[in-house]
Amino acid sequence: MSHSLASPNLPAHVAVLNFPFASHPSSLLGFIRTVSAVSPGIKFTFFSTSKKNSSLFSGSDVKGLDNIKPYNVWDGLPEGYVPRPGPPLKQIEMFLEKAPQSFDRALKEVEAETGHKFGCLISDAFLWFSGDIAEKMNVPWVTTWSGPRPLLVHLETDMIREKVGAPGQEDMTLDFLPGFSNEFRASDLQKEVVFGNMESPFTNMLHIMGQKLPQATAVAVNSFETMDLKVAAELKKRLKKLLFVGPLHQVRPVPSAKSDDHEEEKDACLPWLDNHKPASVAYISFGSVGALPHTEVVALAEALEEGGFPFLWSFRGNLEDFPKGFTLRQIYTQRWKWCSSLPKYIRATDNWTRRKNETCGSLNTFGRRLL
Repeated sequence: MSHSLASPNLPAHVAVLNFPFASHPSSLLGFIRTVSAVSPGIKFTFFSTSKKNSSLFSGSDVKGLDNIKPYNVWDGLPEGYVPRPGPPLKQIEMFLEKAPQSFDRALKEVEAETGHKFGCLISDAFLWFSGDIAEKMNVPWVTTWSGPRPLLVHLETDMIREKVGAPGQEDMTLDFLPGFSNEFRASDLQKEVVFGNMESPFTNMLHIMGQKLPQATAVAVNSFETMDLKVAAELKKRLKKLLFVGPLHQVRPVPSAKSDDHEEEKDACLPWLDNHKPASVAYISFGSVGALPHTEVVALAEALEEGGFPFLWSFRGNLEDFPKGFTLRQIYTQRWKWCSSLPKYIRATDNWTRRKNETCGSLNTFGRRLL
C-alpha cells in the first residue's frame, strides 16, 4: 500500500528550522525525511548552520533527500572564534542570541531566490521564536519534541516553580502534576526547571518555549500515546493539536544509502539485548552535550556493579574515569557488551514494534491535516 499523499491543499514549499546542537539536527532531519517520503510533491528547505548541513547532506547517506534542500544560516559566532573544549554552552548562547534574525533573513532569501512563498513552518521546539515568524508569514507552525513527560514539565514550569522552587524544597514530591506519582521529587527535574541558574540563556529559552508551544498549530512528539496515557491526555488539554508520530526509527519508509538498520543489525549490542528478558537491562545516557565528572562516573559504575544487573551505558568520556578493573570485570561476567557505537534504537521490549502500524497512520494524518 502506498503512503504517498496527494492533495491540492498541501503547501508546495515547507521551511524547516533546526537547533544545530547535540542530536537535534539528525532527529529533525529524520522526521522530515519520513514526512517527505509520503509527500514527494512538497519541497522542504532545511535551515541550519553550515557545519551541520555539511555533515547531514554530504557523503553517500543522502538517499531519500531529493525533495529536502539545505540552506545555511549564521551560527552567531564571531569570525575567528575558537570554541573551548567541553559542552558548547557558549556557542549555544551566541547562536540563540542571533537566531531569530538569522532565520528570518534566510527565509526571505529563499523565497526571493525561488519565487515561491513558504506554506508551512516546521521547527525544533527549542526555537520558540519560530511561532512569531510563522505568525508574520501567516502560515501554520508545527514543532517537534522527543517525549510526552518532559513536554508536560516544560508546559507547567511556572506552576512547578511556584510549588517547589524555593530552597529546601528539593525533596518535595511532584504528585501535583497529572501523571506524576509521589515517587517523583523536585530534585529529579532538570536544573533549568528549578534550582538552577534561572537567568541563563538556555534556561530562559526553555521557559519561553513552554509558554509558546500552546500557540503552535501542532506539536509532533516522537513517541506513542499508549506509552503514557495520563500525560498524553493532559497534553491534549494544553495544546491545539498533539500528534504522536513515533518511534520514528520503526517507520522511516526510505532507507539511507548506507542502511542504518543494516549496520545496526551487525552490531553486537542487539543480539546481546535479545538474549535478555524485557525490562531487565538498564539503559544509561546523559545526552550528547554534557558529561559526568570523574567522581560521579565512579559512583555510578560502583552502583551498577553492586546491583549486579546488565546494562547499556551511552558513555561520552574517558574510559580511564571508570574504577580500576571495572570494564574487565563486566566483560568477564557478560553484564555488558562493548560496542563501537550504540545502536540508534534499543529493542528492549516488543511494544515498540507493535506500534509501527499506528505510527504510520499518525504520519499520514500529519501530512494530510497540516501540510
